[in-house]
Amino acid sequence: MKKNLLYVLFALLLSVGLAACGSSETDGGGESADGGDDGAAAEGAADGYPERDIEILVGHGAGGGTDNFARQVAKQMEEILGVNINVINQEGASGAIAKEMGAKAPADGYTIVATSALPIQVATGINTNNELNVYNALARFQSDTYALQAKAGTFESIEDFVAQAEANPGTIRIGGTGVGTMDQVVFTLLERETGLDLEFVPFEGAGQMHAAVLGGHIEAMLEEIGPTISSVEGGEIQPLIFFAEERIEDFPEIPTSVENGWDITNGVERGFLIRNEVPQEIIDKLEQVAKEVYDSEEYQQYEENSYLHLREGWLGSADYTEKLRNDIEVFTEILEGVEVE
Repeated sequence: MKKNLLYVLFALLLSVGLAACGSSETDGGGESADGGDDGAAAEGAADGYPERDIEILVGHGAGGGTDNFARQVAKQMEEILGVNINVINQEGASGAIAKEMGAKAPADGYTIVATSALPIQVATGINTNNELNVYNALARFQSDTYALQAKAGTFESIEDFVAQAEANPGTIRIGGTGVGTMDQVVFTLLERETGLDLEFVPFEGAGQMHAAVLGGHIEAMLEEIGPTISSVEGGEIQPLIFFAEERIEDFPEIPTSVENGWDITNGVERGFLIRNEVPQEIIDKLEQVAKEVYDSEEYQQYEENSYLHLREGWLGSADYTEKLRNDIEVFTEILEGVEVE
């Protein structure tokens, strides 16, 4: 009797086990019922995403270049994803505070960080939690072009600028926004490539720097052409040289750094970061949406209106991540020994 009972129990357990195996084969473990592979489980991370609002953290104040860029992209991403995308400004430490907050947020794809200076922040040690062991690059949208600009009439040309700087070492003052920024990187390269002895004068904001140039308090500044275009067109400010490979179509008479033999083509790069623990399927979906925004007529018009179209901006997640890693190495070498506090 006991033997019969054991046989019955054994048969029941065996049938349950076989049923479980059959269920796993058809419901996602291994090959699916329709013959596809087991990608369904992997793809599930992005199914239904997003289900709620997304936040974009901006480490700079409202109305600045990074803030304007983030809000333009957020507005268009909302239309595609069908959820609110809230841009939140977290000023301080050259954008590092926003990255600190992003590093502490859940890695669920609902927190994105707008960036314009990650490699410099890492190179200068401003923040230890914003390296690429915390974030993946999501996409780069902009790669801006800098120009050396002066009050009209201060210099006849870039050659005159060099001649005056050589004749008066240490007296030509070049403005930039902040220390430990792309402005300071470009200034450092300018000194290195030309052998000139120049003075870097940091300002808290671009408006103060523009006023200092126009008021004759500094001789020149490092700036993109978009923020000064009205003053350039009004004949108040004169670009002396663009830090670019080829001449700018709208300014064919202005030479470039490369044709002068100076290896300086750096500019501010704006894009987005996301926690590297976010499921890859969500990162892929956001990258696809970002590319749709970038390719849109609305975004391209925004870039053209802001003079941000002078150089191709788009880099996808993998390429942008690699670019950031390389820039960290390059900027660490450039800024070694440079005072950034």
